[in-house]
Amino acid sequence: MSLRRSILGLHRILECSNRILDFFEDCTFEWLYWSQARKPYSSETLDYIRSLDAEEDISLLKFHGWKMPSETARTLRISTMLLKKGAERGLTAFEIGNMMCRDTLTKKSLVEEMVEEAQEAVLPETSEATFMEALSDVMDYHLDEVVHV
Repeated sequence: MSLRRSILGLHRILECSNRILDFFEDCTFEWLYWSQARKPYSSETLDYIRSLDAEEDISLLKFHGWKMPSETARTLRISTMLLKKGAERGLTAFEIGNMMCRDTLTKKSLVEEMVEEAQEAVLPETSEATFMEALSDVMDYHLDEVVHV
């Protein structure tokens, strides 16, 4: 399987979930162990990643009759944002995927920590757009720390 297909997997794997994945607590990706996952993205792949649009994907799925639960839509938005921001900073599929997975059952993944931090930064009844803006800022901060470590 190609690296491009693994990227599609990272982008698409969570979109088909029908259960709440707000905290990404049950994320695992077999492709993390493939050698291709540790290689930098090609310029063609980076162009593809830049073109991803979670809102467009959500609209397309709704158009085709899938009533996506709001939690699943949020998971797609978050995973797309992480992929785009991580790839923009030169992270590999392996590095990005590992941010979504727990090392142990009790230690939260980096993406879980980012989601919690963003949730704590906004009011409980905040709009999805405002939450995603807060998450974008939190994600930028954490990804910049990862890249500069």
